[in-house]
Amino acid sequence: MTKRIMMPRLYIVALFISVCFLGIVFGMAAYKFELWPYSLFRDAYQATKAWHEKLTPSNRYDNFDLFPRSRHANSGIFRYNQEKAYNGLTLFTSGHAQKAFLISMDGQIVHEWHLPFSKVWTNPPHIEFPVSEDFIYWRKAYLYPNGDLLAIYVASGDTPWGYGLVKMDKDSKIIWKYAEHVHHDVNVGSDGKIYTLVHQFTTTKVPGIKLKPPLLEDSIVVLSANGQKLKKISISKAFRNSEFSNVLRLLGETGKQWDPWHTNTVKVLDERMADMFSFLKKGQVLVSIRNIDTIAVIDIDDEQVVWAIPGPWHRQHDPDFLLNGNMLIFDNRGYYGRGGLSRVVEFDPTTMEIIWQYIGSEKDILSSWGRSSQQRLPNGNTLITESEQGRIFEVTQDRKIVWEFISPFRAPHDLQLLAIVCWGQRFHPDSLNFEFNLR
Repeated sequence: MTKRIMMPRLYIVALFISVCFLGIVFGMAAYKFELWPYSLFRDAYQATKAWHEKLTPSNRYDNFDLFPRSRHANSGIFRYNQEKAYNGLTLFTSGHAQKAFLISMDGQIVHEWHLPFSKVWTNPPHIEFPVSEDFIYWRKAYLYPNGDLLAIYVASGDTPWGYGLVKMDKDSKIIWKYAEHVHHDVNVGSDGKIYTLVHQFTTTKVPGIKLKPPLLEDSIVVLSANGQKLKKISISKAFRNSEFSNVLRLLGETGKQWDPWHTNTVKVLDERMADMFSFLKKGQVLVSIRNIDTIAVIDIDDEQVVWAIPGPWHRQHDPDFLLNGNMLIFDNRGYYGRGGLSRVVEFDPTTMEIIWQYIGSEKDILSSWGRSSQQRLPNGNTLITESEQGRIFEVTQDRKIVWEFISPFRAPHDLQLLAIVCWGQRFHPDSLNFEFNLR
């Protein structure tokens, strides 16, 4: 009797072990060959991990993305040669706040703009669960002569990190807002149209791209002067419809497969520049695609890439058209000599010859893993923003520093943690016609 009872139990145990074994084997095969239900578990795992990171309480001052460790013990103006510097006012945005600051040559804040994300959108239609205000900051701002300001909200610790675009007046009062995942850059054409970047996740296969979704897709958006969307152009589609479609094969080879493009610049070719670049036309748009070390020009009307080059740079930011027909770019990680990873390069876009470059030295290191920018000034000097050191400085054509500013915004518990300076721009005072507190 006991033997008769034991045999079925043994069969059940054996069946259970067999099922478990087959389940393990199938799970390993599903993972290796990406069989069903691999994608379901993968997406669920990624979503759970992202939610955990987003909801885990943290201190913004311990966030290296916003407060990296500084090489500089002090803040303020370190160098200022009044005869050789291009004297004016410098606008910058900082990772510590949703603010923009206009400072004089002696480092005094003469005007600031401040507009919290929660005041612009009490119930944002484009973001279901925004991160804490402590982790939202302005990535880029565009200043109009009358003091109106365009500002891009971005978030640290969330994806998509683009949180929207707002236009405010000189007193930080809302003029209009654009609820989309706007990120990185915004510029205004001579006709008043606004050019910016948006991104969003897609769960469908993107034609021409071998990477599997979900993917973060980048697009250019053109807005009217009052913030109405006029056009949206997919970066993927613009390449796919052009003679540069082979670029699509590069995506994912340099990491960040879920974020293949990471476009970080959008600038329109205006009338002043068009004559200097015979292979381009007025109204075409220059973009910088960080994750494949490529810059490209997109025709807005035809929605296709008309020119693209990889360069001797790595993880670049902020390419500029210059009036001499050359281009200027911040090369974040492409320099391997002494003086830091980064450099600023002026090059001929037709021959790719490097015409001029600024690199750091053992005394004046230039090294910013991300962000950063440069601006060629009317007197021939170059204003450089070294984001991860909270530093903006001006150099002459013979590479001498004639003005240097270190941001004062530091973590209260550790003064070596310095808020990033996302970007900086110099203005001649006569180009601005609003009142500011210039002493």
